[in-house]
This record gives sequence, structure tokens and C-alpha cells, in this order.
Amino acid sequence: MDKDAFKKLLLDESPQQFIEDQLFDRVPYVFGDDRTGFIKWKRELGKRIDVDPACIAIVGSGATGFSMNPHKNFKPFDDGSDVDVAIISSLHFSIGWRYLRMNKKIRYKLNERMRNAWDDHVKKYIYWGTLATDHLLGVMPFGRQWLSARSYMSLHGLPTPHTVNFRIYTDYDALREYHVQGAQNLQASIQSYK
Repeated sequence: MDKDAFKKLLLDESPQQFIEDQLFDRVPYVFGDDRTGFIKWKRELGKRIDVDPACIAIVGSGATGFSMNPHKNFKPFDDGSDVDVAIISSLHFSIGWRYLRMNKKIRYKLNERMRNAWDDHVKKYIYWGTLATDHLLGVMPFGRQWLSARSYMSLHGLPTPHTVNFRIYTDYDALREYHVQGAQNLQASIQSYK
């Protein structure tokens, strides 16, 4: 599928249907048609982070083949792209959220990028039931284990090596609604350019 066909698909389907079909109910783009390889990769990741593999999904351009970030103009997935992984875990979400709430003093010891990421969670991510761990994973109580898993999974099991990023969702509804909202925003941005 090319970029124009992808954009047309996004505009022709409801955001809910698009997200279900293009993110959740398919073998991710990064794995091509290798469903067995994808399942094996999820099982290994689940074992390394203590999360049921059924609660792991690849999202973003690694899932669809194109970036869904409105600022990236539907950039195709390529050798330099990251693989974004959604982890559904109310346990890890609660631990991370509680850690951010209870350790505000640590925030002041972090570099500016990490402080900004912390503030973004307070202002917007927590509302959506998500923790974006790209900048804060190292300070989380489970951070060392997950950083190790992320490094390993970046190099093993994917058809080609890619940096893997995690985002934690409190439940499946939070994952779906976060991405439906993103698809709605993307549809609006496409329609505003017409």
C-alpha cells in the first residue's frame, strides 16, 4: 500500500474501524506476513517484562507501515524507524503512576528532557491512561528490567534490528481510545489541507 492509499483508507473508515483493522487485528508491518515470528517475539518480550504476551501490541509505523504522527507526513517505516510497543498492564501503570506522584523531589534532579517528560505525564498522558516510557523508563521501579528487555528485543526476533520503545496502558480501553483520538486528529489534519 502506498501513502495515498493509506490516507484514503484512514479517511474512508471510522477511526475505530481503522485502529482495529490497521493496528490491532493484523500482523504488524515490521513482521511482513510472519505471524509465527511476531507471536514468538511477543512471547519472549512478555517473559522478559512479566506481562502476558496477549497484552502486547506493536503500534505506529511498525504496525501500519506509515507514521501516524501528523508532523511526520505519513513517513514510511524504514530501517531507521523505531518499533513502538503498547504494553497493557494495570499493574505496571499503577506502579509507574504512583512513582511519579510520590517522588516529585526526584523530578528536580533529572535533566530538562526528563523533567519535561515527567510534566507531560502529569498534564496529558495520565488522562489517557498511558505512561510514555521513552524518557522515564530508567527512573521507574521496574525500569532496569524493562530497559534490559527493550535492548534485547531491539536486536533479537525482529526481521531487522530496530530501536524498541514501550508505552504502558492501564487497560485495553485506554489503548484503543488513545489511538482512536490520534486517528481522529489525523483525519482532521488531512481534511484541513484539502
